Amino acid sequence: MTTERVSKIKKVLDVTGKLFDLVDFTEATLFFHGHRQLPETITIETWGLSFIETQNTKDYYVSGIATISFEGVTSGLLEVSLYQPNGKDFIKIDYENCLKLTKSWGKPLNFEEYQYHLGGVLDWPKGYCQLGIHATGKVTVSFDTDDCVLTRDYVLNPEKYTYMDSYFHHFPL
Repeated sequence: MTTERVSKIKKVLDVTGKLFDLVDFTEATLFFHGHRQLPETITIETWGLSFIETQNTKDYYVSGIATISFEGVTSGLLEVSLYQPNGKDFIKIDYENCLKLTKSWGKPLNFEEYQYHLGGVLDWPKGYCQLGIHATGKVTVSFDTDDCVLTRDYVLNPEKYTYMDSYFHHFPL
């Protein structure tokens, strides 16, 4: 019996500073869990990030887990607008305002660090989130190249590529 070994190619990109603007989290699910204190290095997993205006002027969607690592983290801010259990609507505290949870860590040192913004769906608590991280060090994104599809293909067939967690499978959409 022969065992065939499948090797995936792991791509690691330096997206420090303004290069981070080429990474889009609009369609992404973020797996970030709050810390009592932020560590100096933070690693966040995400499903469904996109790369804008990459080589060959094609945009790519990562239909799989990508990992973002931030070094030299000094502060952060997380704001989550919570979803109803059906995942379609936000929980409202009145007719206009959504229920939001906010957590902040540390104070940014504006003169020496870059503020990184990630916006997408937080896996728990389930909701739309804005995450800002101030960091002075290197920022990298790593992912399997086999998980990349053209953004056009994702838009034409999102059910095939979108992250589907068990939470939403329990509730009819």
